[in-house]
Amino acid sequence: MAESVDYFTNHRFKLRFPWKLYHQPIVRELSLALSASKGDDVLNLGSGPFYELNALPLLAKRFTLCDIDPRALEAARKLHGAALAGTDTVQPGAPLPYPDARFDAVVSMDVVEHLVDPLPWLEEALRVLKPGGLLFLTTPNYASRSLRALENTVLEAIARAQGFSRKDLHPSKLDAPALRSLLRRAGARNAVTQPISFGWVLAAYAWR
Repeated sequence: MAESVDYFTNHRFKLRFPWKLYHQPIVRELSLALSASKGDDVLNLGSGPFYELNALPLLAKRFTLCDIDPRALEAARKLHGAALAGTDTVQPGAPLPYPDARFDAVVSMDVVEHLVDPLPWLEEALRVLKPGGLLFLTTPNYASRSLRALENTVLEAIARAQGFSRKDLHPSKLDAPALRSLLRRAGARNAVTQPISFGWVLAAYAWR
């Protein structure tokens, strides 16, 4: 996964206005997913600094974070300390450094759209998930006309002011049928999706 923008500097804005209009419902949906999942060991795949953790209610979960950016994981350790079971830097496209069936749940917020070929990545996410475990992920909903309009106007203007373009930022632009199909091809069971955040986001639940 090759990024055209340094996301590390932008993570901290997620839960600030106006960006929280998009991200705060993701936090609420994540909380619901974690509350419903069985078991305590959770992998956050492509976690960034996981600012969302401080916005979650107290949950009896052990979080392991992995990300391609070691700066994000260093920030996560400073923020969350002993609340984390582990932090691991991974290489783009490489297998995850965990044994089969390691985690009770795998979560990933707004990562899959950045992958040119998300199928092997999803297969790895399911590999490290215990049988019956929950896979929860979110992605921009490209069936939303208002999202596409925002991306092509306001968000593109902000990006250009920061020195990049959003044109090729999301090589995998998914709508609900495409996301469900992708999850089934990866081997997930009972994949369901629902729009959140004014319809701008798809939240997906699937099981191994």
